[in-house]
Amino acid sequence: MSRPLVTIIVLNWNARALVLQCLRSLEQLTYDPYSVIAVDNGSQDGSAEAIQTAFPQVQLLALPENLGNARGFNAGMEEGLKANPSWILFLNNDTEVAPDLLEELTRGAEKFPDGGVFSPKIYYGADPSQIWYAGGEVDFRLGRMRHRGIREQDTGQYDEPGPTHFVSGCCMLVRADLARQLGGFDVTFTMSRFQRSPGYGEDVDFCYRARQQLADCYFLPGGRVWHYVSRSMGGELSLRKVFLKFLSTMRFFWRFGKPWHWPSILLYQALYYVVLGPARYIRHRWL
Repeated sequence: MSRPLVTIIVLNWNARALVLQCLRSLEQLTYDPYSVIAVDNGSQDGSAEAIQTAFPQVQLLALPENLGNARGFNAGMEEGLKANPSWILFLNNDTEVAPDLLEELTRGAEKFPDGGVFSPKIYYGADPSQIWYAGGEVDFRLGRMRHRGIREQDTGQYDEPGPTHFVSGCCMLVRADLARQLGGFDVTFTMSRFQRSPGYGEDVDFCYRARQQLADCYFLPGGRVWHYVSRSMGGELSLRKVFLKFLSTMRFFWRFGKPWHWPSILLYQALYYVVLGPARYIRHRWL
């Protein structure tokens, strides 16, 4: 019995070494059939040429300029859907994947027919046993979205699959018909003033729009990915990244929150960023 086709979309911007490392890991996938589309977001470091030379089997979509995360992934999705895949896997360029990733995700997804968006367990690339994502949690009382298990050593504490509030866009498996129905990611999460910066929150927004279509989100711990966090933004603790995340967080809660959420949201955000933020930044504990 043939397996469903998975199209993998890797988005890259000025990270030649990282994207080549990611594509090398995809070559080791044991699943069949799958295809890979590398979307280069107007890189100036020779990424597109390097991809074409090292991986001629990979379909290269070279955009003339950096369109940001949402538009870049959407361009790849539109191209990928032409092959009528069953699944779209959105994948960051600063990742490496386990060889059995697609087996684990597609097999796990079969157990949740109400699901539309699925995630593996994601680790820090710099510490392969330290968790970066083991499920996502959204708290409308505080205006907070965070990764479950972040910075914890993996001792099997998150080895049960199950529903999650959101799936990280770092590695997101989506039913192709759902991706088409939702029209991809909301491009307003890449603000025009910061057009050359990645957006934040578009993955959480995507998941909540999926849930509005009765397609739930699930965490599948059998799949494994390693993430070299935010290299294109100067690292996980970049002040630029923190600022963009704040703006996108407010955009998300403005869209999905209720009026009675806002007093506590504003109080928490003021406390977090103005009072606790500097101390947590110094201690390298931005969450």
